[in-house]
Amino acid sequence: MASLAATAFQPSTWSSSPKASKGSTPFDDVLKVQLEALHQTLREQHVNETEQLRNSVVLLQRQIQLLSGEGDVESKESKPSVDGQDAGSAEKGVDDSTPVEKWADFVSKLLMRDALFDPDDELCRPMLLGQDLLKMHPSWNIAFQEASRIASRGQNFRTTIMTAASTLRMNDALRDEDSHLQRLVVGPRSMFQLFWSIIGSIFIIWDLVTIPLEMFDVPKFIEFLSEVGKVSLTYWALDMPTNLIFGREIKGKLEMRPSVLLRLYLKSWFALDVVVIFIDVMLLVLEGILSAGFRSARFLRTLRLLRLLRLVRVAKLQQALSLVANRLLSAHAFMVMKVVAGLVMILAINHLIACCWYGIGTVELDGKSWIVQAEIGSEFTEAYAASIHWALTQFTPATNNIAPDNALERFFSVWVILLAMGVFSSFISSITSTVSSLRTAREEQFKQQSKLLRFFNERNLSIDLYGQVQESIRKQGVFEVRLKEADVNLIQNIPERLKMQLHDEMFASPLYCLGMWPTWSQTRDQPFFRNLCHQGMTENVATPTQDAFMSATSCTCAYVLQSGSMRYLAKQKTNSQIMDMIRQKIDPSAVLCLPSLWADWQHRGRLTAEYGTCYYIKIDAEKFCSIATQYGGPLWQYLQIFGILLIGAVDNRDELGMWVSDLGFEENELDRIVMRAQRIAAIMNAHADGEILVASSASEHLFLSEGRKPSNLKSVEL
Repeated sequence: MASLAATAFQPSTWSSSPKASKGSTPFDDVLKVQLEALHQTLREQHVNETEQLRNSVVLLQRQIQLLSGEGDVESKESKPSVDGQDAGSAEKGVDDSTPVEKWADFVSKLLMRDALFDPDDELCRPMLLGQDLLKMHPSWNIAFQEASRIASRGQNFRTTIMTAASTLRMNDALRDEDSHLQRLVVGPRSMFQLFWSIIGSIFIIWDLVTIPLEMFDVPKFIEFLSEVGKVSLTYWALDMPTNLIFGREIKGKLEMRPSVLLRLYLKSWFALDVVVIFIDVMLLVLEGILSAGFRSARFLRTLRLLRLLRLVRVAKLQQALSLVANRLLSAHAFMVMKVVAGLVMILAINHLIACCWYGIGTVELDGKSWIVQAEIGSEFTEAYAASIHWALTQFTPATNNIAPDNALERFFSVWVILLAMGVFSSFISSITSTVSSLRTAREEQFKQQSKLLRFFNERNLSIDLYGQVQESIRKQGVFEVRLKEADVNLIQNIPERLKMQLHDEMFASPLYCLGMWPTWSQTRDQPFFRNLCHQGMTENVATPTQDAFMSATSCTCAYVLQSGSMRYLAKQKTNSQIMDMIRQKIDPSAVLCLPSLWADWQHRGRLTAEYGTCYYIKIDAEKFCSIATQYGGPLWQYLQIFGILLIGAVDNRDELGMWVSDLGFEENELDRIVMRAQRIAAIMNAHADGEILVASSASEHLFLSEGRKPSNLKSVEL
């Protein structure tokens, strides 16, 4: 514009200007003449540029006609006419056009128009000419010149969310390969550690039951306990070094380093284990010495009371049982076991109190004790029954004829009552809550079953269908599914940036499985991928017999199978009368319905879960188009070109009678489309000021077969 203005305002123009008319100044006349000259110059330049653009379109149509084998006949009719329209526009052979020709017409209009597509404009509807062709989404119907402007916008307004460079994931194992013990370390979910925990739980429960019974004078039973105690001592002595080879789960990490496991053990159970094992060894030695030369049973029983220190291992019982329950029990069975565990814990506490109550009763103060008062004999059955009866009455509003008879017994009774007020009420409330939850779940299930039966009865539906529905509902309750994001209320309140990072880690891997991204996008276009993961992708689950989609239904998203295996069923037409059923197993990372991201798509088969619970990701087509358009940049231009190539290839296969399912193309065919799209996008970006060369090169790459160029087609450069 500046050069044009400089050319217009030359000295010669000043000298040849007309004289000022009456009523006007010489300056006004000169300014009017110069503006008219400038307007004429700009108009001539606009006409020249428009003519060049039309010539480039004509050359592009010539190449397309040569490619389709019609260049010899129609090349003479493709010259521009006087009114500015090409002769080829008068041809109406739409019904006889192939998908490649229709897509060529579509791309030629994209190259020619410098505005958004109007769906009501016949010039902008090349894909509606044939009813069998797919209709592109409006977001992709944008001319290439407008696309170049979209590609250059928004670059200065993008922000990047910086994430930590650590690649450590939940349940990732931390190992120390330099340690010689590393190869011996096993994970917390290994069968060996599970078996060892079960044995430890059995010994803890055994000690909890039998050690308090040593308060009673039963010689044969005490001898048996001593023998079992030797086996238990051997186990706990071996348990100490196993803490170096048993991995632990700490805040989502699997700690497998022996040096770290040693430090954790030294800070937790090492001191108590050493004390308990030392006491057991000393008791075994003293029992051997005293039983040979010293016959005082009361003194031996007093020494055995030190074994009560073993009961500190009950704190380990919760961890061991939790490990076993998480591996072997379902959610419903876990709730039932929680109720049973609460009742057993109450009985265990009463068992311990009863044994202590009897032991205190054997100590007479001034000849008084509850055993003497109640006239309880030395028989074990009678003594234990009376003791456990008294203990249970302290926790419940029941009566008994046993009462403390000296100061020591009364002091013990007071502490038992205070303990019962807190512990028993807590256990009762926990059991009541769990039982109420189970009852509510059962009632709701019965209510829904009654409604289902009533629904079928009122409509007189078939019994076979009712049985199939019942079987499907039963299977849904059997298979456990992982927790959904919507079920975790705490996630809903975290900052938006953390949600974006959360969704990025959840969906980034399935997103890259699409196999359509250019080589440079994963490093340059991270904001686009994060926004797509955050706004356009959702996690879904399909239990056995459930369908992800049905045939002949509208498709609004692409699917990526994340885990599990599914079955895809579709009917393939082999000839005019025979339809073959296709049954194909779908493995993880498979992509389905990819064309739905660019064009209107209908499912061409059914996807169902037949092999177990499956998890798959949905990519919403509308969100994908919106995010890509807002993002702009070279990636948007690449995606538009890739979509045109992909949908054109699908239409071409449909026209040739080749079966195209929701599974799309093979990996090598998709790679070829990706490479062609990258080459075309590179040409479009490398020639920002050379639209004619862009048109020639782009058309050549768009419609040539992979690597095979006809001999009668030549690149034209203007």
